[in-house]
Order: sequence, then structure tokens, then C-alpha cells
Amino acid sequence: MKMPFTLRLAYHGVRATVRAGLLFLLAWIFLIPASAAEVTALGAREGNTYPPGLRMMRAAKVVVTVAPDRTYDMMAMVLPQDVAPLMVRIAMTQMANGYVLPASTRVDPNAPPPSARDIEGPRFITVD
Repeated sequence: MKMPFTLRLAYHGVRATVRAGLLFLLAWIFLIPASAAEVTALGAREGNTYPPGLRMMRAAKVVVTVAPDRTYDMMAMVLPQDVAPLMVRIAMTQMANGYVLPASTRVDPNAPPPSARDIEGPRFITVD
């Protein structure tokens, strides 16, 4: 049995609209350069088209805008520590506002701690 033409037309129209929306969303997250507001929110230099944390910020904007409350509960269940769903919501909201730690400023856990003995300028003084 074949579906009526009008139902097939409606089904394919909705399917095409969903695909176009997902394609636009992925293009916005990955391909479109940052706007001036996004660059200032991330604290990057002027003219930087793809600052670190841009894609993460945009994905968090989508989650904050579209996701229902149950999403934060499920994300909290997946995390390895005991994290409350409220904390996940706060973290996503902060990421959507641009408070993302860029990759260049991340602290390496294996790096030695900064020393108080570091000085500016030359390290060795030579006598003429």
C-alpha cells in the first residue's frame, strides 16, 4: 500500500527542512568565522577569525537555547564525578557566554609549578 501523495509530499518537505536546518547549524558551528561580539566574549585579538573555544561556545549556545531540562540531568549522569544537573546548566551557560578556557592557556597537569625564582632579563651575567 502506498501513502497518499499529499502525505508523501509533507513527509519529504519536513525531512528536507530538518536536513537543511542541521546542515546550517553545523556550518555555523564549524565554518562561519567569529563575529566581533564572539571575539570580544572569548577575549581574543581583533581580526582573529577562529579564536580558541569558538566551536565549543557555539555548541553550548545551541544546547542552552534548544535543550530541555532533562538534557542537563542526562549529562550529569554521564559525567564521571558526582555533578549536580544545576552545575552542568551553569557550566553550559558560562560556556555559551564565552567564558571558555582557550587551549593556549590550559594548565598542563604534568608541568612543574611556576617558581618564585624566575627573573626577567638575562639569566647569566658575564664579566668583560
